[in-house]
Amino acid sequence: MLRQNRLVLWVIGLAFGTVWLVSFRAAEPDNGAQAAKQYCGSCHLMPDPKSLPKPIWQLSVLPVMGAYLGVRYLGYDPYRNLKPEEVALLKQEHLFPDEPVIDAESWQKIVAYYVDNAPDQIPLDSARQSRNQPLDLFKPKLIPLGKTTGSMVTAVAFDTLRHELWVAEPDKLYRWNAKRGLTHNYDLPGTVVDVVFGPTQTLLTEIGTLLPSELAKGTLFAFTGDSLSNLKTDLHRPVFSVMADLNNDGTNEIISANYGHRTGSLSVYTKQPGSGVGYDATVLLQQPGAVKCIVRDMNGDGRKDVVALFAQSDEAIYIFYQTGNLQFRAENVLQFEPQYGTSDFVLLDYNHDGIDDLAVVHGDNADYSYCLKPFHGLRVFLGQKNGRYTEAFFYPIYGATRLQADDFDQDGDIDFAVSAFFPELTRLASESFVYLENTDARRFQFTARTLDLPMPIKSLTLEKADVDQDGDMDLVLGQFSYSPVAVPPALQQQWNAVPYKLVLLLNQRRDSLR
Repeated sequence: MLRQNRLVLWVIGLAFGTVWLVSFRAAEPDNGAQAAKQYCGSCHLMPDPKSLPKPIWQLSVLPVMGAYLGVRYLGYDPYRNLKPEEVALLKQEHLFPDEPVIDAESWQKIVAYYVDNAPDQIPLDSARQSRNQPLDLFKPKLIPLGKTTGSMVTAVAFDTLRHELWVAEPDKLYRWNAKRGLTHNYDLPGTVVDVVFGPTQTLLTEIGTLLPSELAKGTLFAFTGDSLSNLKTDLHRPVFSVMADLNNDGTNEIISANYGHRTGSLSVYTKQPGSGVGYDATVLLQQPGAVKCIVRDMNGDGRKDVVALFAQSDEAIYIFYQTGNLQFRAENVLQFEPQYGTSDFVLLDYNHDGIDDLAVVHGDNADYSYCLKPFHGLRVFLGQKNGRYTEAFFYPIYGATRLQADDFDQDGDIDFAVSAFFPELTRLASESFVYLENTDARRFQFTARTLDLPMPIKSLTLEKADVDQDGDMDLVLGQFSYSPVAVPPALQQQWNAVPYKLVLLLNQRRDSLR
């Protein structure tokens, strides 16, 4: 099954959005770095002050950080503009203390540490302007899917049995075939953000609400024939789901990444004995930010494990090792600072040593820290026999959002395709999509290639599939016109009026061999 469909993190939550309340009543620190390590580092990796400009620390990030310590810094109110029922839910979780859990002197040391050590600004890396070559392996084709203009594609998936693309927008679902064109056009009760094809039914994940919320309104639907049925309701903004028989009893479980907002979970839903529709929930990790999960036996013990990416302040990849019948042990194998905005990952064996490696992209940039971030981009971590992962490669791409890995040019090594929802739009707009052609796998040498299109691609989705059935992997991106951050007005008007919904990149490798 080939599919990869999640909403980008800006519509799901905020990168600095969640920390857990712990006891901080220890010996008071002597300086700002110690205070930051004690108070901030107890909840997530301690952020580097040099990673963000002074104004962002002062006016955006620190007020939010303070709220989790009971400090109302610069008058920031974490309950502002929330519905009463959301306020009640947050107060029930005790996320924001009513009284400070840090003394005023220590808080001022933290503020001074970040503001004094931050740069005034982070300039554009001008060297990136001359690094890209034309993308000649793929031929772009723009797919309209009907007569309407504008596009808000939230999910793209390829049905390998019927050779169809399934494409979702708010309240809509399309099915498209490379030979027959648009074959189906459905009205839906909500916004589907993930599609999974099973042997007897298709699983649709409906997020409930695109914008961040504490209200659990999401639904898992079974799509059979041309009809929908509810499998599980009242989920907290689910964004990704997997069907797998985790305990080998002949019945699939559903693993759902319930991203939530300031609360959330990664949960397994097991069909109740003797019930056609009821499901029992097992929570693997009770925290927000679950983005994506992959089921695989990671330690060779014959049991299916779950590898999951969490965003929000945790910014981590966990392996949930199955120790028994649906019993799991969680291990944090990678973690990043909260401002990294981790967006996607894939499992792969990059160096063909029989050990799973991890490729990760960072680039969510619609949180409290919007700015150019030189640490955004693609990272490759090589797996070791002891279960650890070592960073082997970094390729910087502003706003990197979605990732696919495959031998696209069929020369025996792994290439990467990266889409960026938050590229730099004045001089690096073409890096909204970057194809990294592997030219020396051992040395991690790649040639970066970009598209020459009338306007930058703006996509939350990136799918790989042999769409035209010619024996090589194509790529599909879905246009999403809405922008959570300011963009040039003329460009936004163009995005709002695009006459297509998909950018289909047809791989020309097989054609060149004929």
